[in-house]
Amino acid sequence: MSEDIKDLDINTIVERIQDASELSYDYYKPLVDSIIAEKASEKEVEHLLDHMLDVCHDDRMLHLFKKVCRRYYSLYPEMIASEILAYKEWYED
Repeated sequence: MSEDIKDLDINTIVERIQDASELSYDYYKPLVDSIIAEKASEKEVEHLLDHMLDVCHDDRMLHLFKKVCRRYYSLYPEMIASEILAYKEWYED
């Protein structure tokens, strides 16, 4: 990045955050669709959810996170509960 962060105005920063959120959604949406359609292993689901936690500040990403949790709760309840707890620790007051 050639620009210094202190030289950016707030609108530019907001635009960059929105761009990053859009990229995250575009990246994770097909992965979520795929893992929802099949029966993935607990490790695969955990790996995906762990990485998704980094970008769940975005409502669309949170929706994808919840879809995976709902799909796999009956198969892997302890792991899903752990991921939900991690989400709450990161994002809820």
